[in-house]
Amino acid sequence: MTRSMRARGIAALALTCTIALAGCGQGALQKTGEAASTSGCDPAATGPGISDSEILLGATMPLSGSGAAGGLGVKRGQEAYYKMINDAGGVQGRKIDVKILDDAYDPSTAQKQMRQLVQNNKIFAVSGGEGTPNFLGVVPFLEREGVPAIAPYAPSDELGTAEKPNIFMASVNYIEEFDILTQSVLEKNKVSKITLVGVSGNVGDNAKAGIERAVSGKGIDVNYVAETPGTTDFTPIASQMKSNGADWVFLILTNADTGGLLKAMQRVGYSPKTAAWSGMSDDSYLKEFGDLSEGMLVALETADLGSDDPMVAKFRTDFETQTGKAPTKFDELGWVQAQLTTEALKRAKGLSRPCLVESLEGMKDVQTGILPPVTWGPGDRAGVDAVGIGQIEGSRLKVVQETKSLAS
Repeated sequence: MTRSMRARGIAALALTCTIALAGCGQGALQKTGEAASTSGCDPAATGPGISDSEILLGATMPLSGSGAAGGLGVKRGQEAYYKMINDAGGVQGRKIDVKILDDAYDPSTAQKQMRQLVQNNKIFAVSGGEGTPNFLGVVPFLEREGVPAIAPYAPSDELGTAEKPNIFMASVNYIEEFDILTQSVLEKNKVSKITLVGVSGNVGDNAKAGIERAVSGKGIDVNYVAETPGTTDFTPIASQMKSNGADWVFLILTNADTGGLLKAMQRVGYSPKTAAWSGMSDDSYLKEFGDLSEGMLVALETADLGSDDPMVAKFRTDFETQTGKAPTKFDELGWVQAQLTTEALKRAKGLSRPCLVESLEGMKDVQTGILPPVTWGPGDRAGVDAVGIGQIEGSRLKVVQETKSLAS
């Protein structure tokens, strides 16, 4: 059964497992001179960014501009996790240093920053990241340079396959996400017309494909409005949407742009029901725009922060210990990106890029408590296949369907 087929049968079941941080698959260092494996992993070799005391990782993400909420949260989460690991002694006798540069959600800026990280800073691997257009812009470069990228948040259908062997994904793509989100809407609502407003390019195109797949044969009209990130005046788009008269509006924009569009819709007197990608589940969005988003259905990709599951509670405690603050959804995402990267480093037979790739390909059913179980393999770079559903109620998010791995 394909991932796409499994995605159509989403069920509601909470995550209940997490990595035991004190012993998550520590890989012993191999003796110098041990024969290289058939994968090209030479345990005696070391890659760029590896010294006797340090493993240098890097990432680019939006720390400014309309996508900054996501990038800043992911950065906090990664840095908090690596601090915890370093305080406990590091990995394979080395401390982890992560260098995160601002790409402002712009592909050309991301390309410049990633060249800086790989060619000048000499990073060993890419640790996570946030944003699809910006990350897609650096994928050809990473593939040419042979740099592994671990769990970047860039849910594109162009990634997660063996055709991009250095990119190890841990999020369902937007086609699947919006297919399932649309199915959830259709199960409980009579829908005649949908308008999608999405980031122009692959992001919006994927969301549109997912909606169209879900409504196929149902006689529902789908209208797509492409948006350029950082739009300053949403009144023309809001007026166009009102004229179209859809009873449901689906959104896949940055957090700031989503809020800007909702304000414009309010100004022009247009108040349809709404549904959106998972970024609207973050506390920073709920605090600023929750009053404009009442009743909005939101896709969920990570565990409910309010869960009473003991492993989720451990994450909250660990994060608060490192930062002095309660985590947000984007903090949670950055934490699990660093968690998966650390797990791969611990399991690696040596600290070369071929050894890291071999380690990643051997990660099966890895429990994090934040994501559904993660599995990668020689022909599998997708990692997970999961989407849950939440609903905004004021400044809080109510979980309607828990995130669950459909492969389990």
